[in-house]
Amino acid sequence: MTSAPEDVARTFNLRRQFALTSLGVILGIALGLGWLLSSIMTERMLRREGQVSMDFIQNLLVTDKSGDFLSNSTDPELRRRFLDSMAHLATMTEPVRANAFSAQGRVVWSTDSDLIGHQDQDNDELVEALTGKLVVHSGTLDRLTSDKSEHVGLAAQTQTNYYVESYIPVVDPQTRKMLGVIELYKVPLQLNASIRAALIELWVACAVSAVVLFVGLNGVIRRADNVMREQHARLSESQALSSAVELAGAVAHNLRNPLASIRASAEMLGSGAVDPAECPEHCEDIMGSVDRANRWITELVRVSQATQLLLEPVATVALWRDCLQELQTEMDRCGVVWELQAGAAPAVIAHPAMLRQILLSVLANAIEAMPRGGNMAIAWVVADSQLQMSVTDTGVGVTEDTRHALFRPFFSTKSGGLGIGLALARRTLTQWNGSIELRSQAGQGTRLTISLPLATVPSIGDMDLQEVPDGAIAGH
Repeated sequence: MTSAPEDVARTFNLRRQFALTSLGVILGIALGLGWLLSSIMTERMLRREGQVSMDFIQNLLVTDKSGDFLSNSTDPELRRRFLDSMAHLATMTEPVRANAFSAQGRVVWSTDSDLIGHQDQDNDELVEALTGKLVVHSGTLDRLTSDKSEHVGLAAQTQTNYYVESYIPVVDPQTRKMLGVIELYKVPLQLNASIRAALIELWVACAVSAVVLFVGLNGVIRRADNVMREQHARLSESQALSSAVELAGAVAHNLRNPLASIRASAEMLGSGAVDPAECPEHCEDIMGSVDRANRWITELVRVSQATQLLLEPVATVALWRDCLQELQTEMDRCGVVWELQAGAAPAVIAHPAMLRQILLSVLANAIEAMPRGGNMAIAWVVADSQLQMSVTDTGVGVTEDTRHALFRPFFSTKSGGLGIGLALARRTLTQWNGSIELRSQAGQGTRLTISLPLATVPSIGDMDLQEVPDGAIAGH
């Protein structure tokens, strides 16, 4: 009955929230997957290029044993054969610079004569290559540092910024002895173009997959949202019909007592046996009953026309006494004696008119449970920031199975009853963050407890609570 759930449902848009969330997740996955696959693809293509270069150089240097020059650079014959082998590298357009390292890491030959004889003290790639592993990595020339001597002047030898550096180990195939390492700096134009084309295709595939996934998922959610909206509309219609039935039942239930009082007074007046001095009293009873019935109808019409029920602090003692007064005629007829706990109870958060209908329904049920008379006690206690109000009667009680079924809509133990009073009360109190519980044993009476949140007000006196004299109030 409160507006909070409706406001939450109104502000939460499933399609928009899912679209934003799925867009972020899919973009994250697509970008991460694209970056990972592009890195793997680039690394594999570069390593494949390095493997081809390694096979070429290994065969070139091992066939004529010119690779022995790397371990014996002072031998003139080995130097001649090695230079002849390296001459093949000069015919290749991609290498920008080639360096030959001995097993000790010293440059024994280079396309840049100024580097011959140099030895870097900190070259992790060379150290790894001297263990027999092929080392390939790429980068841009503007990121080269002067920490390595072979980097000096390299950027001036090419007009492109992208390069591939390969450290190719040279191993004697018979003795498996490490002879040295050949280092190649390449500007692989064709390989670079192939990598770019492959990366473009990869990113296009990731983008298309992301779009297809986003559109597909949002299409499913759009359809699900439409189905839920249709179901919600049907549920709202069903709830509106149910509320109309409950409202009609509440009107019929609460009008019985004033109609009975009017009928009794009318019968007395119509019989002619009434003392003329008592006629004003009977007329006053009729007018009072009509006024009460009119007030109930006005309250119910106001509730039915309200788009939402605004909750407010409600003084419960005055409300209980008003309900007891309205049902006094019925209780007198049935011989029911009531007792109201003394003192002023804290105010609760509720809707006054709806809470009044709930209390009337609870009291009426207690009265009907005692057709031959009995006692009814109303008490309250504060616990867990809630006011727990109990109504205890000495009626016939109900069985355990019936107790569980009483809160189901349209279940009633009374002939002609609609069975909507307790069901409406439970639903309404639950929406107010309250509760209703019923304990009973057949033949031993019933206790029904209503719990509602306490009103957070500066003082109870400000709530205009009706003070009750010391001691319990009783009526009959």
